[in-house]
Amino acid sequence: MILKPNTTSDFVVRGGIKEEQELRSRKQLLPIVGAVFVAFLFLDVLTPFAFESQNAFFIVFMMNVVVGQLTLLCVWGTLVDGTFWIRLPWTILMLVVSWAALAFGVRLVDGGITSILAGVRHQPNTAEVLGLGLVWFYAFAVSYIPLKLAAWLVGWRIVREEEPLEDSKSNYQIRDMMIGTAILAVTLSIGRMLTPVGLPSWSRILEASELDRFEPLLALFIFSMVSLVVKLPCIWIALAAPHSRIRLLSTCWIAIAAALGLAEMGLLLMFLGPPGSEVWGMIIGLMVGHAAMATIMIGVLYALRCYGYRMIRRKRLPAQ
Repeated sequence: MILKPNTTSDFVVRGGIKEEQELRSRKQLLPIVGAVFVAFLFLDVLTPFAFESQNAFFIVFMMNVVVGQLTLLCVWGTLVDGTFWIRLPWTILMLVVSWAALAFGVRLVDGGITSILAGVRHQPNTAEVLGLGLVWFYAFAVSYIPLKLAAWLVGWRIVREEEPLEDSKSNYQIRDMMIGTAILAVTLSIGRMLTPVGLPSWSRILEASELDRFEPLLALFIFSMVSLVVKLPCIWIALAAPHSRIRLLSTCWIAIAAALGLAEMGLLLMFLGPPGSEVWGMIIGLMVGHAAMATIMIGVLYALRCYGYRMIRRKRLPAQ
């Protein structure tokens, strides 16, 4: 009698081993992601101190770092495979938490660290907090929209392994929508805590954000466009380039990112004129800042690749 192999049993065993390996990999990845997020929150708190110092290099450098943070949030919210109803609320929640860290930094600058530690209550400037949030969400949108278009039109997706496209009518869709709704409720609660006083007028919020003036608006637009050019290739280098070429491509692109900082300074000088005595601080800050942004993005995304994530291009995307 010839014994036939139990293919069903073998498939179940292999599937169990595979699930155990994936679970172990995610458990190892979670502390890294948590440490990166906490480090970014710490830098968010420090960012208002950079503006308070009025040091051009410090300001521009910190702007590049926090924009790199925003882009990593957008990459996760737009390109990583998963349920849209989970990814978007989580992305907004992390965005609002980062905004809260920035607002806390503003409170430390305005009220003083010693007075806050002593328990002296400092009433936050609601218009200033909302103006900061307006700039923050603008920077988020500048990164989120192009990446979402890339996911829809080009088919970029970040996956752990190539699997057939799942049916969009998942059995978990209702559950995911309920979880997403709960996450949005937490997000709204945090937003309400940031604005305990009555909402100021729209004109006061715009004035606090300085987006009501042409020069800051144009400078922010130029900075956003150049930053976008710096960020997009970083995603491909870290998650899609051949392993043998990542080091060379990373080195070359970080150098190009620094050169783009110099080009950005040329555009600012062309449209807005010289910034005065801080011109060299801005030049060095833009060059070092763009290089730091590229380094942070490539480093964090490559860490994901080491845990099995990579970017692929799919011809057809599930309906969302």
